[in-house]
Amino acid sequence: MKSYMVVATFKEGVKQEEIRALIPAEQAQAKLLEDEGLLRSIKVSMPKRTVFLEAFGQDDQSVLETINSLPLSALWDIEVFPTTPPEGSAENTSRV
Repeated sequence: MKSYMVVATFKEGVKQEEIRALIPAEQAQAKLLEDEGLLRSIKVSMPKRTVFLEAFGQDDQSVLETINSLPLSALWDIEVFPTTPPEGSAENTSRV
């Protein structure tokens, strides 16, 4: 599977109460995705209303499907970025 960084911003007008209501379901689904090896981390910057997710999948579409399974995704505008391993890393050299 390939590594991706997903950047999600909360849509205009989303209220804190909406976010708080979804947190328990979000945590449960994130744990399932982590156990399946599809999600490694979620970092939130509430001052910037932005979420950073490290995800894994075969392609952009599969990663987007994974992210859309998270309850909070309904409140996000989402961008998916494939990542490139550092030059000289085992992951990078194994592709040569």
